Amino acid sequence: MRQLFLAVKRLCMVFTAIVFFGQLVMVLMRYLLGVGFLEIQDAVNYAFAVLVALSVAVSFDADKHVRVDVFRQTWSEETNRRIDWLGDLLLALPVFSIMLWTAFPLVRSSWSILEGSPETGGLPGLFLVKTCLLILPLLVVLLMLSRLLGTIRRTAA
Repeated sequence: MRQLFLAVKRLCMVFTAIVFFGQLVMVLMRYLLGVGFLEIQDAVNYAFAVLVALSVAVSFDADKHVRVDVFRQTWSEETNRRIDWLGDLLLALPVFSIMLWTAFPLVRSSWSILEGSPETGGLPGLFLVKTCLLILPLLVVLLMLSRLLGTIRRTAA
């Protein structure tokens, strides 16, 4: 499981570079040379969409996701662990499971027509980007199940 999330993290780094350099090239070309390419704009948009989707799972894995820590600071480590466990079980797992379930028809229809860019002359392959709507919740559900099983194992031992 650790190797999977390391690979996703590296992939996020690649997409970050694509977004940064693609946007830089786009701005320089548009304002210095007076030309623009829709393909570069689509590539930046696709890379950004994939980056956002995959970085959610990476953030969950690194325990760097956003949460309100007003009370957390004063509570014991054990209390915080229990609250995290309940949050995983009662919030994250159901929400991302529903997301996985509801995104499947959208992604299936996108693959059936091999959906491309909504812009005329844009890049093909939007169906690959939409696949991240399945990859994101799948990664988070796997992570939540792994955490919950690890907690159960530690408690039973």
